[in-house]
Amino acid sequence: MANKRILGFDVSKAWIDVAEAGSGTTWRLANTPQAVANFLRTTGPIALAAFEATGGYERDLQDALGAAGIPFARVHPNRIAAFRTRRGIKAKTDRIDARLIADFAALEIDRCGLAPLMEGEPALREMVARRRQLVDALQAERCRMALARSPAVCASFEGVVAALRSALDALEAEIRATLAAHEELAAMARHLRSLSGVGPVTVMTLLGELPELGRLSAKEIASLAGLAPRTRASGTRTWRATTGHGRPGVRLVLFNAARSAIRHNAPMKAFYQRLVTENRRPGKVALVAVMRKMLVILNAIARDKTDWSGAKPA
Repeated sequence: MANKRILGFDVSKAWIDVAEAGSGTTWRLANTPQAVANFLRTTGPIALAAFEATGGYERDLQDALGAAGIPFARVHPNRIAAFRTRRGIKAKTDRIDARLIADFAALEIDRCGLAPLMEGEPALREMVARRRQLVDALQAERCRMALARSPAVCASFEGVVAALRSALDALEAEIRATLAAHEELAAMARHLRSLSGVGPVTVMTLLGELPELGRLSAKEIASLAGLAPRTRASGTRTWRATTGHGRPGVRLVLFNAARSAIRHNAPMKAFYQRLVTENRRPGKVALVAVMRKMLVILNAIARDKTDWSGAKPA
């Protein structure tokens, strides 16, 4: 670490506190694109930057790091909280948090050889996130409209639903145009669609929210998406393994893809039925297993840049 500069960034709405791992040096800068860009340009070479997810306040920092070509890691707050407990640190200030994040990056990410976050196409990522918001809003309005009785209220709902539907159609057209305009993304989308059960929504979500697809191992990609079982055992007691955290948007589209696959994809259907009938797994547990298996296959497809081996010839 002596030859590497690893920085931790504690992000708030108004400012960002920065600390360098292995030293007591700290900085405070305004949380604006210009201030962040100026700091990254003048501070010297950075081997790794780390920050917590803060509900969007970290976006200017993330964009600036990506534009500067600096490897970075967006760390889940739970991991920093656990690291704080292990180190016995009880005091909490912005500067202390920045030092903690920097030390975490040096000890838990860089030293362990974990890969920094891989940045995908920013516009695509933002459009995919917006699409999910519109879908949620459209579903909520349709549910409310189903309970309405007043003609005036029904007319209001119909207007909102029509506007949301129009906005969703326009956004999906823009996403398709963005994929078509990037030769590599367009080719990747075609390869991913070769897996029966995977539709256009699954593809655009994977390309927008999981840019690491094809660059990590099967275990790493499953863990990143929140589909790796976490076992818990102590002495003679063993608790049921659970999944979670990760990227919920990715899990949502894989859930729908898996439901389609167990009906129309023969290998996935056989895998699901074997888990349910022979291994006596509950249906939902078996479905999560199908989700993980599909993600691992999609990861291999993206890695090899080829169609699924079980795809029927065109």
